[in-house]
Amino acid sequence: MQMFKRLNIKFLLIPLLLTGSLLLISFVTIFSITFSSTKDDINKSLEAGTISPSQNPQSGRFMYIKKTISPSGDTQYAYYNFFGYSNEELEEISESLKENDDKTKFGNVHFAYVVKAETLADGSKTTMYTIIDWTEQYNTILTLGITLLFVFFISLAIIGGLSYILAMSATQPIKEAFDKERDLLANASHELKTPITVAKTNIDLVLSDPTGSIYENKKWLEGAKYQIDRMNSLILQMLELSKLERNDVSPEKTDINISELIEGVLLSFEAGCYENNIRFVSSLQPDVYFKCNKVETEKLITILVDNAIKYTPNGGEICVTLARTLKNISIKVTNTGDGIPPEQIERIFDRFYKLDESHKEAGKSFGLGLSIAKLISNQMGGDVTCYSEVGRYTTFEITLPIR
Repeated sequence: MQMFKRLNIKFLLIPLLLTGSLLLISFVTIFSITFSSTKDDINKSLEAGTISPSQNPQSGRFMYIKKTISPSGDTQYAYYNFFGYSNEELEEISESLKENDDKTKFGNVHFAYVVKAETLADGSKTTMYTIIDWTEQYNTILTLGITLLFVFFISLAIIGGLSYILAMSATQPIKEAFDKERDLLANASHELKTPITVAKTNIDLVLSDPTGSIYENKKWLEGAKYQIDRMNSLILQMLELSKLERNDVSPEKTDINISELIEGVLLSFEAGCYENNIRFVSSLQPDVYFKCNKVETEKLITILVDNAIKYTPNGGEICVTLARTLKNISIKVTNTGDGIPPEQIERIFDRFYKLDESHKEAGKSFGLGLSIAKLISNQMGGDVTCYSEVGRYTTFEITLPIR
């Protein structure tokens, strides 16, 4: 979606621009300080090596070119400490020297120089160029600049990659929450559309017969009531799901005898199982205590047992077990039946997800029960998982850690 793309771009560009600006300022500062320091050192060295034309040049790192222009305009050059250069090369170097400049280049050699000019009594003009070879320093500064530039772009690439990963990680939960809310709205609208349409049709039929008695229109009124009850059940489940997802309620927790609680829940389902010829088996470890909210725990067990009954065929069996180990409490609800294909187990806890169309309009089932069970178990610090073998059984296991 465009909104999340723009959000990802912002998360990517903001740290990239900030860190890029800081790196650029830091690297430019480092380069400027290094360049300025090197230049100052060279200038100090040149000033120290400056001599007057009347003195004999000293040997060492300094080179000198003395340029004399006679009153008649003739130019003569004198060279000191230039070793390994031909006359032609010295002439080329001399021609590149300017009185209003301080650097020149000959081939791969970089020269820095300082100029001292004076006019003699006889009218001739003498200019002394004190020269130093700063090729090594130049190469060092050039290498530093290239290195800093390379590090800058590599850093930008790394920061960009990390920013992209962080941007995707930061926006993914938001996108998932947004998608969930959008799917919830779409699914709720779909689920509500049918009962609203049916209830409206039934009420219209009643209104179209103003002389009919309540008894004569009983069928239409009961149909409308049934659909209204379905809508009411859906709305209540959605509200509960929303409350659990926001986690804005902290129910009171006490030490509950889980064994007795499960026995009470199973007792309420025995009549229904008997009517559907479903065998009910339980194996509950006695006096298993857990600190939890009684109402939420009853709801959790009820959802799983009710779900097992819906998908157990006549003549099938439901088995509920409770066991405590050193680390956790395990509650299993197993029912025989068609089972769940592996590719559907991953989605079994999704909101509004139903295994098949045969249960799509069954009673007040909307595919929210297992989502609610998952959230309740998570809030209790545990989890609920499902495993199944197609054509044989399905098991839902609640695991609650013992603190």
